[in-house]
Amino acid sequence: MPLQGARPLRALAPRTTLTPESGTPGPATEESKIKRASTTCKECKRRRTKCSTGNPCTECAAHDRECVYDESADKRRKVAAKRAQEQLDYYRGLLERLLESIRYCERAEVDHIVAVIRGGASLDDISAVIEQSLVRRKHTDEERDQDYEDEEEDSDLMDDVLEG
Repeated sequence: MPLQGARPLRALAPRTTLTPESGTPGPATEESKIKRASTTCKECKRRRTKCSTGNPCTECAAHDRECVYDESADKRRKVAAKRAQEQLDYYRGLLERLLESIRYCERAEVDHIVAVIRGGASLDDISAVIEQSLVRRKHTDEERDQDYEDEEEDSDLMDDVLEG
């Protein structure tokens, strides 16, 4: 049943404050805006009370409670940003090592890495397999370099014998 005479609500203007210079209302200033706490202490969170974020906060001080903050729960602080940056660095390093393995390792090694990934292994297991393949590649390269140096020495000795 439709309401008769119902009108749409009018739009509200932003809250205004009196400016000291003119005595007339003006837009709300930064100082008059409500400051919100970045995080609450565990007791205020548990009791769902307003936390002043002091140490101790006013609620905990008034009721003689232990006031403890969980910095990791605050996603706007440096702790959370640092943790996020560390995760990004870890994943970037893993990706770079994976690409290095794909570019420079033998086909069998790359196939093994792909099989481990497709097998649903954890990131730690995948990272370990990538590291092993890179270590084996490094040893293979070192052996190849050593063999090349040995061949050069043998060639130099042969030249000395033939000249001598």
